Amino acid sequence: MASFRRAALLAVFSFLAFSPGSLAAAEARGEVQRVDVHERVITIAHGPIPALDMAAMTQDFYVADPAMLSEVRPGDKVRFEVEIDRRGRYVIIDLESE
Repeated sequence: MASFRRAALLAVFSFLAFSPGSLAAAEARGEVQRVDVHERVITIAHGPIPALDMAAMTQDFYVADPAMLSEVRPGDKVRFEVEIDRRGRYVIIDLESE
């Protein structure tokens, strides 16, 4: 029974250690296309993000803090840090106009 508990705990810790929410944030740059304060979403046309193995594209990102959205508008060039949350969503944790 103890070995089963030990194996179960190891499986849980392994999942937490390698789950998407534990990945380090990746830095990127892009241009704001759309801001949706109500949904806490920003659409950014960005260059490649090698740390996330992501090609250049235009995509929606959630924001960790909705206050970030009040500081940008479509057309603004931005630098941002994005991470993957536990749901597998791309979430911006830092956003600055360039």
